[in-house]
Amino acid sequence: MAQSNLSAKKYVLSTAFVTSLALTPIFAGSVFANAGAGASEGDIPASESNLPNVTEQEETSSSVGLIQLGDVNSSVEDLQEELQDQGYYTYNIDGIFGPITEEAVREYQSDQGLQVDGIVGPNTKEALAVENEGSDEELNIVEKDEDENASESGDINSDIVAAAESVVGTPYVWGGTTTDGMDSSGFINYVFDQVGIDISRTHSEMWVNDGVHVDSPEVGDVVFFEGTYDTEGASHSGIYIGNGQMIHAGNDGVSVADFTIDYWQDHYIGAKSFTE
Repeated sequence: MAQSNLSAKKYVLSTAFVTSLALTPIFAGSVFANAGAGASEGDIPASESNLPNVTEQEETSSSVGLIQLGDVNSSVEDLQEELQDQGYYTYNIDGIFGPITEEAVREYQSDQGLQVDGIVGPNTKEALAVENEGSDEELNIVEKDEDENASESGDINSDIVAAAESVVGTPYVWGGTTTDGMDSSGFINYVFDQVGIDISRTHSEMWVNDGVHVDSPEVGDVVFFEGTYDTEGASHSGIYIGNGQMIHAGNDGVSVADFTIDYWQDHYIGAKSFTE
C-alpha cells in the first residue's frame, strides 16, 4: 500500500514538471519578446552618457525638474509646507526629502487619484498649486509670442529627459508602468505621464496615433524601431537625450543606450515629438 502511494506521488510530480516545461517557453517568450532580443544592445553606463550636460541645462530653469527622495533644497521646504497645510505632513520643515516626506507625497497622490510613486512631477505640483490657489480667482488669458512658446517647449523637453533619467536603473517587468518595474512601452508611458501628456499604451499605437513625425530627433523626442521582435509595426522606442543617445527600457531595465550602433540603425523607422 505504501509503495502504491509513493508511485502516485511520483506520477503527480512528474505530470506537474512536464506541464511546467511545456508552458515555460510560452511565458518566457512573451516576456522576452516584449523588450526585443536586442533591446539592451548599445547600452552604456550613465557616467559615459551626456546626461550630466542635460542635467546642467535643466537646472538653469527654476521651474524645471522633479522633486524626489534624496533632494535637499528650498523646493522640498515649499513642498513640505504645502503638504503640512493640507494635513499630510506633520513633521519639521527641514528641506530634506526623506522617507517621511515621500510617504506624505504618496498619501496625497493616492487621495488625489494621481499615480502613486512618491515623486513630485508636474501633475502632483499642479494638483497642489490648484488646491492652494482655489477656484474663485479670475482667469487671465495671456497671448504668448513665439519666443515664449519656444522657451516653454524647451522646458517641457527638459522635463521629459529629467523624468526619464529619474528612473534609470528601474528593473524590466513585463507589463509594468511604475518605478517598481516597467516594460519598454510602459517606460515611455511613465515618462509622459509625469509631464502631463497622455499617450497610447503600445509602441505601435504611439507610432500611428500620437504626436507628430519629425525629420530628425531632438532632445525629448521619441525614437521608434521595428522588427526588434516578431510583431507588426513599431516594436520598441526610447527617449532621445542628444548626441545619438537615448534612454529606454531594455531586457536589463531602464538604461542609456547608443542608438547610432548598427543594431538600432537597422531597426530605426523614425522619430516623433509628443509635445507639439
